[in-house]
Amino acid sequence: MADASAGGLYQCLTDISRADTSGDYQKALQAANKLIRKYPKETFAFKCKLIAQIQLSQWSEAIELIKKTPDHQMGHVGFEIGYIHYRQGDLDEAMKALNTCESDDVRAQELKAQIFYKQENFKAAYDIYLYLLKNHSDESDELRRANFLAVQARLEAQGTKQQLDDTEDSYSQLYNKACAEIEAEKLPQALASLEKALVSCRKSLEADDREEEEIEEELDSIRVQKAYVLQRMGKKAEALEIYQKVQAANHSDESVKATITNNIPAASTEFALADSRKRFKAALQIDQSKLTRRQRRTLMLNNALVLLMSNQREPCKRALEDLVSKFGSSKDVSLIEASLHVKLGDTEAALKVLEGSDLEQSVARLHVLLNANRLPEAIQAIKSLPISKDLGPSSLLTSTLIASDSKVEAVKILTAASSKSPESEKKAILESLVDVEQQRGNDKEATKYLEKLVEQYPNDVQLQCRLVGAYSKTDPKKADALSSKLFPESMEVDINVDEIEESDWILYGEKYRQKKEAKSPQAVAADSAIITRKLKNTNRKRKIRLPKNYNPSVAPDPERWLPRQERSTYKKKRKNREREIGRGTQGSSSANPNVEYVTASPNSPRPLPGPVAEGPRQQRPNFQKQKKKKASKF
Repeated sequence: MADASAGGLYQCLTDISRADTSGDYQKALQAANKLIRKYPKETFAFKCKLIAQIQLSQWSEAIELIKKTPDHQMGHVGFEIGYIHYRQGDLDEAMKALNTCESDDVRAQELKAQIFYKQENFKAAYDIYLYLLKNHSDESDELRRANFLAVQARLEAQGTKQQLDDTEDSYSQLYNKACAEIEAEKLPQALASLEKALVSCRKSLEADDREEEEIEEELDSIRVQKAYVLQRMGKKAEALEIYQKVQAANHSDESVKATITNNIPAASTEFALADSRKRFKAALQIDQSKLTRRQRRTLMLNNALVLLMSNQREPCKRALEDLVSKFGSSKDVSLIEASLHVKLGDTEAALKVLEGSDLEQSVARLHVLLNANRLPEAIQAIKSLPISKDLGPSSLLTSTLIASDSKVEAVKILTAASSKSPESEKKAILESLVDVEQQRGNDKEATKYLEKLVEQYPNDVQLQCRLVGAYSKTDPKKADALSSKLFPESMEVDINVDEIEESDWILYGEKYRQKKEAKSPQAVAADSAIITRKLKNTNRKRKIRLPKNYNPSVAPDPERWLPRQERSTYKKKRKNREREIGRGTQGSSSANPNVEYVTASPNSPRPLPGPVAEGPRQQRPNFQKQKKKKASKF
């Protein structure tokens, strides 16, 4: 009996070991249940059953087993409980369970780092991975190194500079390194890393005898990241081609689908808004557990932006409310919300949303004020900008002041800007001062600024001409002096005026001159002979051409010069004879021009009425009524 029981225990343990090696955890679960029935006090049996249920993703059954089994039979399962809660998405409960583990438990530390990464506590995850890489080594070093690079990429995105090593071997490490290089704005290096990752991924998966579909799905995630790098580098056509190919493959990775849906409208210059709305709606309904918080927020933000551009006002409003409830308000949300209020015609609500010290929001608020023609408020908004003294805001301020009839203040601002601005900007400011003073009718001040411009740019003829025009209003003598200096009456140039006046090409253009120069001396002599009337008339000799049937003994036809229809031998064609037919009603007789009509005297007897001739349409044949046939007897 003891041998039989020993054989049963050995067999159960052997089945569990074989199932673990082959990965058939259903058989392992059956062997563990058999072992528990035979040995209910065996701690190892309950632990094997728990592991088999975790591998089969039977989360509720595993939790129920932990609750029913006493601690002395189950043993310490802090890591297992933490892993179950982690897979169920309950990160806080998972962290509580992991805190009960020993500090040197490597599995618990790595799971803690994964939870910190999910919670976007990247600094804590970085410290754990750095400690494990320095103090621990096993078969999971490659995966641990890849996760460490992913944490470095997130820290780089948050603004913490990272030092990347060049010891990457696996395609996952190269991929995560490329992500860190993208965040560090090292796009060419990131593109090179992704190219290496594509080659390494295919070699690695083919060595593991993976199916082609699985290999392509893994490669597509790297290709999408490569397309994003190309898009950031300005090569949008290449990026769009990769996006469309991966989208046509329709793989099951939800994060890849969401990334493609988000990036295609940004990569294409012309995209269909209706199609983009449908894609964003589908992308927001997929599982976003693999996406980071920033990716989920960007997806929702772009969805709201597409709804705004397609004039879907109420859906856009709901999308913004959902975005604020999940991720809070931000500058981008405020800008989209303000644009929505402007579309709805609510300027006050748009201005209230854009209140704040952010420069971009302040510029957007200024834009709204200018569009609403609220110039006094716009002037105050320009003055409150931190860059109000720069050339662009100063120019906008002066234009707004001129539009609001505050030209004196505009002159003061431009004068102050001209004294502080660099030489490269001074010309534009002085020209603006000239324009403002001329609009005010203050020609003397405009002339002073023009004199300064001419002093700085003495070779600018256009400025000197403007100064002549200004002098003509204020000081005509100076205008004449400057004009004579610019355009002197006597010029020491070797020009033959008579030759120019005699030349015909000035009147007739350059083509005439070229034709005249191309003439030969004989043609020129002939032209001169014609002009002087010395050209002799020459008799041209032509060869006499006679008709083929010419007979010198027969006299020519005297009617040969007459038109054909006027000759005596001409016969009219049928179509010409038809012209003589009268144009009356059908059947009526035409009048005879040879009949002479005489007016009857009043005493002449009235003619008796005779039979009236009928026209052909009035004439009807006389149909005789047919006799009815008698019915046949037969």
